[in-house]
Amino acid sequence: MEATLCPKPHFVVIPWPATSHMIPIVDIGCLLAAHGAAVTIITTPSSSQLVQSRVDRAGQGSAGVTVTAIPFPGAEAGLPDGCERTDHIPSPDLVPNFFVATARFGEAVARHCRRLPTATAAHPRPSCVVAGMCHTWAHGVARELGAPCFIFHGFCAFALLCCEYLNTHRPHEAVGSPDELFDLPALPPFEFRFARRQLPIHFQPSSSIPEDRHRELREFELAVDGIVVNSFEELEHGSVSRLAAATGKAVLSVGPVSLCGAAAPPSLLDSRANSDDARLCMAWLDAKRADSVLYVSFGSAGRMPPAQLIQLGLALVSCPWPVLWVIKGADTLPDDVNEWLQRNTDGSGLPESQCLALRGWAPQVAILEHPAVGGFLTHCGWGSTLESVAAGVPMATWPFSAEQFLNEKLIVHVLGIGLSVGVTKPTESVLTGAKDGGGKADADVGMEQVKQALDMLMDGGADGEARKTKAKELKAKSKTALEHGGSSYMNLEKLIQFGA
Repeated sequence: MEATLCPKPHFVVIPWPATSHMIPIVDIGCLLAAHGAAVTIITTPSSSQLVQSRVDRAGQGSAGVTVTAIPFPGAEAGLPDGCERTDHIPSPDLVPNFFVATARFGEAVARHCRRLPTATAAHPRPSCVVAGMCHTWAHGVARELGAPCFIFHGFCAFALLCCEYLNTHRPHEAVGSPDELFDLPALPPFEFRFARRQLPIHFQPSSSIPEDRHRELREFELAVDGIVVNSFEELEHGSVSRLAAATGKAVLSVGPVSLCGAAAPPSLLDSRANSDDARLCMAWLDAKRADSVLYVSFGSAGRMPPAQLIQLGLALVSCPWPVLWVIKGADTLPDDVNEWLQRNTDGSGLPESQCLALRGWAPQVAILEHPAVGGFLTHCGWGSTLESVAAGVPMATWPFSAEQFLNEKLIVHVLGIGLSVGVTKPTESVLTGAKDGGGKADADVGMEQVKQALDMLMDGGADGEARKTKAKELKAKSKTALEHGGSSYMNLEKLIQFGA
């Protein structure tokens, strides 16, 4: 009697539509495919090209990935044309509309999943759902399919552990002002103190996200079967096991997922990696000495008020080291700020220039892995943090919002691979309710304070050497985690079993 072949597990991956969330969850889908699963990634039309480019980047490991675009009902919810990601939302007033649109998008996803075929070896029925944090409807879709549901926040396990402590014990609600510090003893023996304004927006007394959406998110967190984390256990100092104990759920660290396309041939890399700006950037780095360049970037959505950007710029152009500075939102800056940038920075990539300013996208993983880069000034977004860890580059921390102040504590105080610039207030944005994105705000951090931190990062004596040594050690551990038998490799296998 011939043995019956069981169909391979089929994962439905649904990214939350924000660039910083989409990239790592798509990489997770590619890693699942490399471990033998069939993967369907469901996204919107305007994001499908970005998603497909990440799939192509993974090369042969993404052979089992299908990208499906489902129309996003933005116009029906009162959004402007093409507003399909959080980075596209033009005003805080439209944030509630965006959540209405994502709920209707969920209804369309459910209809699509109902039409997917029943199980066969070639076309298996979906057997596990991995959804972005605000797709609260995904749990219902998974239950209709009879499949387990995992949530992906984009946060590290340490930040999620802090959030779980905040949800359970509510210490932030006892403080008298947004600046009053309170203890957050989530990871003994380390001691952490935060101000309420430094917490993720769902712990703020007000934001542009409706309160009922916050409640839905918490209900979703409590209902799911498990949590997928872009990290590796050796990085998190026990946060993974503590989070699993606190939530009663499976917590699977499967990263650093940015390494999933490391072996892909150049022809399959993100098409932007072959752009003029990318080539200019890499050629400029090739002309610099090892460990001599300071890389500065604040993520896909990082926007500083003009006054703060000038103070940062004054510090960067006076640095004794070459600086590669990525500036997002340059087209919205006042004319006088753009004129200052044109006078004081180089945009053409002259090999002898000291401050190369790129306006827009930059090949961050390739930049961080370049031997010329010796330090990274970062907003502490988890994707950027983990890419820096994987490249062995120490950091200077400048958190903006979300869970970035939590990440800063991990980088500086737990891991010892970074130092703080000293930012104490978040940078306002559309999601926090700022009408102008903080555009008229004064500078909170002056040029001298920035320079002092960068001096310590790039030429910090014995302390600087200790940070570099720890960063190199974590780089080696990050590679091992995804290799056969490594902690992240084994967690991917566990996730596959949930879908089997």
